[in-house]
Amino acid sequence: MKKFIRILSFIMCAVLLTGIFSGCGEEEKAVKKIDGLLNDRDYYVIRNKESGLVLAADDFGMLEGAKVKLREYDKKEQDLSMVWRAVAVDSSSYRLQNMATEDRYMSVKRDSNKNGAIMCLDPLNKSDGQIFELEADEKSKDDISFRVFSRLTDFALEPQDGNSAVDTDAIQNYLPYGGDVDYQVWEFERVGNGDIALPQMLSVTGDTQNWSCPEIYNYEGTYYGFIMARGISIKTSKNLREWTKSGTVFPTNKPLAYDWMSNPVGGVENGSIWAPGIYKIGDTYCVYYCISTSGSQNSLIGLATNKTLNPKDKNYKWEDKGCVLHSYTGDDYNAIDPCVIIDDNKQPWLVYGSYWSGIKMRKINPDTLMLDEEENTVYDLAAAQTRNGPEAGYMIKHGDYYYLFVACGSFSTGYWNGVGRSKKVTGPFLDADGNDMMLQGATAVNSYRDGFTKCGHSSVMTDADGSQYHVTEYFKTFDDGSSSSSLLGISQLYWTKDGWPVTATTPGVISKLSADK
Repeated sequence: MKKFIRILSFIMCAVLLTGIFSGCGEEEKAVKKIDGLLNDRDYYVIRNKESGLVLAADDFGMLEGAKVKLREYDKKEQDLSMVWRAVAVDSSSYRLQNMATEDRYMSVKRDSNKNGAIMCLDPLNKSDGQIFELEADEKSKDDISFRVFSRLTDFALEPQDGNSAVDTDAIQNYLPYGGDVDYQVWEFERVGNGDIALPQMLSVTGDTQNWSCPEIYNYEGTYYGFIMARGISIKTSKNLREWTKSGTVFPTNKPLAYDWMSNPVGGVENGSIWAPGIYKIGDTYCVYYCISTSGSQNSLIGLATNKTLNPKDKNYKWEDKGCVLHSYTGDDYNAIDPCVIIDDNKQPWLVYGSYWSGIKMRKINPDTLMLDEEENTVYDLAAAQTRNGPEAGYMIKHGDYYYLFVACGSFSTGYWNGVGRSKKVTGPFLDADGNDMMLQGATAVNSYRDGFTKCGHSSVMTDADGSQYHVTEYFKTFDDGSSSSSLLGISQLYWTKDGWPVTATTPGVISKLSADK
């Protein structure tokens, strides 16, 4: 009987569609708006008629085979794990691409032909398990309500057991007798034009754990990631997506490689290496890093240099250059989180600091690669009025402005990344609302997402073709409140018309980019 109802419903819909599409070619059906159906390649939120919850990719879609679940949608946040691109297959069938992470589509898990099989995200393939047919709900008075059937099995999309609770899995199932339950009806709310390119997270694999304070550099077609770890860990990739551990900057036979690093006066006793950054100054590749202990001002910034990043090159050798800057208990700053920015006059600057008095900057002597002792002015960039930041300053130049990225909040309260800009490298840096970063102004670059939390130290990588990526550590939080190790997150970085950076997790990302059209 259930199969008969499904077939009858299909015949009625086919008759209706035949009237609608008479005279249209197959190619036109796939690319033009179909009355009562969807715009090809536009963005939609798919809302369950009974519960009001929407379909979302679990863990922000970053895990292979991530489940499709029901979540609450916030129009201001515009969480891309809850946004789907409708890719037309024919006049009534679509693939549904999730916009959180690149190349992930809603799929019947393992192409199962069983009722109750769950929906998950998989890379694009030719399977009918990724194709869904829409049939208008005759009871609805609108043109956005549909039942969604898998082409693979002819089963309908529904919340598991008809459940209306948050985090319920989406599954395929028979039509019930009568075929008119609201929990099998889905409202497709259009939220964006498909012509608008949206930034997505890259699908990273391989050695993607323990990526604290990451920075990435493209050297001769190989991507080198430098990560906070004993000896400063180096990981490499040929495509930004598949990562392998490839060595360290310093020896790892003891916590701090050289005796001066742990000296009670000139170094940091019982300290550890944090926040390495990779930069090219002149013909030299420089890794600036810091050594500290949690909550202490007894910190230093050190330097290691190399003539190449290719370990197979005969000139490959990391040289310890010692201490660049040291702060001590009682100072009004903390010598941590180094970053180098080279201004339009080819003058390198060292950005550093955190809470206490905030983020500061001094000139670097381009010949010695140490601080310029003749020009020792200290510039204040962003002030910390509480222990909750900002910290981890990272500066780039884009267009007419210098942009200062910072980590706001704390690990316990939930890090997020903010940004301000200035036409002068020395500031003042203002956020999009005109608030000075010396008064804790910062425009959000990312925010909390399911499976994507505590985004602390971040950086920006500009590729050889000009493409830009926001690189950050993030953490997955488990049900018991514990967290994973630091994980690698790489989002495409786009710019709004008025010159502000947005990532896959920027609040209101669709609206910000839609305003440019």
